[in-house]
Amino acid sequence: MRATIGPVSDKALTEALQRLLANGLIARERRRTAPPHVEYALTALGSSLMNGPMRALADWIVEHGDELLAAQESAVSQPA
Repeated sequence: MRATIGPVSDKALTEALQRLLANGLIARERRRTAPPHVEYALTALGSSLMNGPMRALADWIVEHGDELLAAQESAVSQPA
């Protein structure tokens, strides 16, 4: 998971996973192997979020990302 999400502190990762679990978006399965480890997977609810509104947001960003960045850069360069 860390390779996919990039650098993040243990505390931040733990807190994010706890929020996702509490909201029913992921499931946690403890594996009794040597060494023991835990696996996380999207629930049906989590999949519906990823394939619905999150997919729509990603599509919007692809379509409008350049405009969004231009607006942000313009706002930073203009005095308040």
